[in-house]
Amino acid sequence: MNRTYRSLSTACVHGGEALDPTTRSIPTPIYQSAVYAFSSMKDVMAYNLGVEDGTEGYMYSRPMSPTQRALERKIAALESGEDALALSSGMAAITTAIMTLAKQGDELISTDMVYGGTYSFLKNKLPELGVKTHFVDTRNIEAASELVSERTKVLFIETPTNPDLRIANIQRAVEIAKKHHLTLMVDNTFATPVNQVPIELGAEVVLISTTKYYGGHNDLIGGAIVGPRSFIVSARKTLKIFGGTVDPFAAYLTLRGIKTMALRVERHNSNALRVAQYLEQHPKVKRVYYPGLKSHPQHELAKRQMKGFGGVVCFELESEKKAVEFVEGLKIIIHGLSLGGVESLISMPVYSSHYYLTPQELERVGLNNRMVRLSVGIEGVEDLIADIEGALERL
Repeated sequence: MNRTYRSLSTACVHGGEALDPTTRSIPTPIYQSAVYAFSSMKDVMAYNLGVEDGTEGYMYSRPMSPTQRALERKIAALESGEDALALSSGMAAITTAIMTLAKQGDELISTDMVYGGTYSFLKNKLPELGVKTHFVDTRNIEAASELVSERTKVLFIETPTNPDLRIANIQRAVEIAKKHHLTLMVDNTFATPVNQVPIELGAEVVLISTTKYYGGHNDLIGGAIVGPRSFIVSARKTLKIFGGTVDPFAAYLTLRGIKTMALRVERHNSNALRVAQYLEQHPKVKRVYYPGLKSHPQHELAKRQMKGFGGVVCFELESEKKAVEFVEGLKIIIHGLSLGGVESLISMPVYSSHYYLTPQELERVGLNNRMVRLSVGIEGVEDLIADIEGALERL
């Protein structure tokens, strides 16, 4: 975190922003402009030089707008990065970061349990561009060392994982990446900097779907890359080519959401732990996946590298039929395919985040049609547990 502030909550409110120089507005304004004027050719040439070295300036809003830039400074402060790049979605962040480094003939290593869209990009789209990805068990990151070759450029991990909350050992991944001169990228969407700061553990690049906890209200789509300033300068050039630009209004909504993120995530954490504990003792629930439970096989690792355990709980019921009946029997918790918002949302991963995996791929990574993923919101936990209890009783 930016050490200007002792508290992450303070950084959420004030980090990366300043009073608007024209109006003294406290919130960063929405600069709904596509193009910006120059006063002279000297300014144009200075802007072009700035594009090369990362100096700030505005010409056209595809590479950067003032609202976007304020968001980037705030995210960089929270994630302890030198700089950040805000984009139109989490997938735009992932694809832009990887395409900034990978070229034909290169190879990547990724943990096997990643978001379904990420997996499809790594497994199906990158090979069409001549880039190969090797997958290793999230829980055995040491196996990555055996797959490194002179062509390997990136080690990519997601922790905790979507949907079943496996934990990758970030410290060990850092050691492997440094030994083999790889760029370590960590998807920190589920944890947020409230619970985990991978860059402070040695990671080089962090990726985020700001749609989730950063925005926090299920009303925007966005993503971000955080890392060394030199990498962000290069990634912005990739963004300029591929065009995954965040809209100024989405950037404004994300800035607004971040101001309460520390408070919200603390409530997500406490609610999720209470729900996970309730589910674990219920006879109709066959298994609960939550790193905050002592029964989680990587609970001790999670305690070492996380400050909180997040707002997502995954669990299994007796059958696919029972899982469907449970989801459809809830009254307060909403059947929706996202996570990280103030409202509790529930889904079945094989029909949502991991729908595009084949049956063989689902089996290989350990997902099944009895699983339910619950994004625990900030409602009163007593109401959430009562809703869950009622749906389970009706099975």
